[in-house]
Parts: sequence; C-alpha cells; structure tokens
Amino acid sequence: MDIALLGMGRMGAAVEALAPAQGHTVIARFNRTHPLTSSDQLREADVAIDFSVQDAVVEHLRICCEARIPAIVGTTGWQNDLPEVANTVSRLGAAVLHSPNFSLGVQLMLHATRAMGRLLHQLPEYDVALHEVHHTGKKDRPSGTALQLAQILLDDLPYKTAWGMPGNFAPDKLEIATTRVGTVFGRHTVILDSPQDQVVIVHEAKNRDGFAMGALKAAEWIPGRQGLFTLQDMLSDWFSEN
Repeated sequence: MDIALLGMGRMGAAVEALAPAQGHTVIARFNRTHPLTSSDQLREADVAIDFSVQDAVVEHLRICCEARIPAIVGTTGWQNDLPEVANTVSRLGAAVLHSPNFSLGVQLMLHATRAMGRLLHQLPEYDVALHEVHHTGKKDRPSGTALQLAQILLDDLPYKTAWGMPGNFAPDKLEIATTRVGTVFGRHTVILDSPQDQVVIVHEAKNRDGFAMGALKAAEWIPGRQGLFTLQDMLSDWFSEN
C-alpha cells in the first residue's frame, strides 16, 4: 500500500519506520509546515494514517473523504466532533477507522475489563478506579483509552453513575487518576479493591511499535469498506473469520 501520513510526530515516525517491513511505502507526509489542504495532495495514496493533533482531525478527515481515501485515525481529543465526522463519512460514502489506542495488547485489556465488569454487577463489595500514565507531551487527560475503560465499567456497574477526576470523593463516581511524567509511552491500570483482596489489571507499552503495528493492520483492513469504524469492528471481523 501507498500511505499518506498526517502528522509527523513520534507516532508518525514510528509508522514510517515500521511500514517497509510490512510491505508498505510512505509516499506523502504532512505536518504544520507542510499541511494537508486539498484532496489533490492525496491522489497517489491508497490510505491515510492520522497521528496529528486534535484540532486538525476534522479537516483532515473531510479532505480524505472527499478524495475517497480511507483514513485511519489514532489522534485523540477530537471525539466531540464525531457526529460531524460521521455525517461526512455517510454523505460521501467514505471509510474512516478511529481508535484512541491501536495497541492490540490494549484491546485484550478492554476485553478483559468488559468480561470483569459483567461479573462485578453481582459483586458490589468491589470498588473500582482507573489510573493512566503518559509522557509529558500528551495533552489530553484522561487518555482516550482510560475513557474507553471507564465507559465499559459504567455500562455494567449500577453503583457507578459517572467518571470523574480526583477531588471530593463520591461513592458513585468512577475515579480516573492521570499522571504526566517523563517519556512514559503509556500505562493503564484498572484497580478493584474489596475488604478481602485487590485485583489489578495493567497494560504497559514498551515502545511505540505496538501502536504503529495496530494502525498498519487497520490500514490493511479498511480498503473496500464504507462507513465509520472502530478497532473493535476490525477485531470482530477477524474473530468471525476464525
């Protein structure tokens, strides 16, 4: 595949470094000094992968949709604009796959948390909290992955009605603590605590290659499809094939 990279920060660089080993070629690179402004700039690409900044995502996706170029989005913090993007994708018959975290290990954690949440419905003695740690360059907090984990738990726990940041404790609040320190790639922790014991589920990224690989797998999956997808759609498709 010929790939256009939207955003050339750490993740864009990781995708570019890994792409040749997967048989792909990066043919276009866009950033603040060389912005994507026209669908003509994508005419040679098979797919676009966006690891840019949240303020640029909606415009990037509009251009990709107009160019009929499938887009993979790993940028976070723009999800409030999802209805606008969904409308653009539907109107133009385009294809977009977005995920706050392309690590396949994180997807295993999400599945485990979902299964655990269903059991916790019958175990109200367990209190639950989340903690996420990222490098100091990550601006959004909580992270998109922490919000995914929170929503999974809130969907199943009748005694937690909303998530919140640390502050005044409320028993019905699912607390999400965030830390920005050094160069941590990403660590997410689900904590279950009861009077009898404690259960902790942790995912820690060792480097950015796992995220880059997930984005490339999504780029391989999306050609020929139409609609707005998440990584879960790709994984469900994989599971159905096996």
